[in-house]
Amino acid sequence: MEILIKAAVAGVAGSIMALVIRRSAPELSLALTVAVSVLTAVLAMELFSSLIDIIQLAETETGLSAAIVAPVMKCVGIGIVTRLSADLCKDAGQESVSSAVELCGAACAMLTALPLIRTLLQMIGDML
Repeated sequence: MEILIKAAVAGVAGSIMALVIRRSAPELSLALTVAVSVLTAVLAMELFSSLIDIIQLAETETGLSAAIVAPVMKCVGIGIVTRLSADLCKDAGQESVSSAVELCGAACAMLTALPLIRTLLQMIGDML
């Protein structure tokens, strides 16, 4: 909860400052937006370490294969990076670059999920 409050305060303060600065120096406004985004992502990384520990515990307790869990976690990471990057591009006024980043993220997520799909198809094939 403390991390969320820090992230929210940094986000709101950074957004207000970026709006004020944008009129006179749009480049500095974008740099401030990127810095606040990085700060917030670093704060979120603290939460992900706890989440990874729980996922590893679930793997060992349930016997779930890493071949199943790893692609899902990678896809979540790809989604987060894609969303942040695309939003930063939109803030910079680069809608087409934002769309390209989203397309690239979707392709990377699909590529990352292929081993999971292959495993699923093998399981279905074994059942038949």
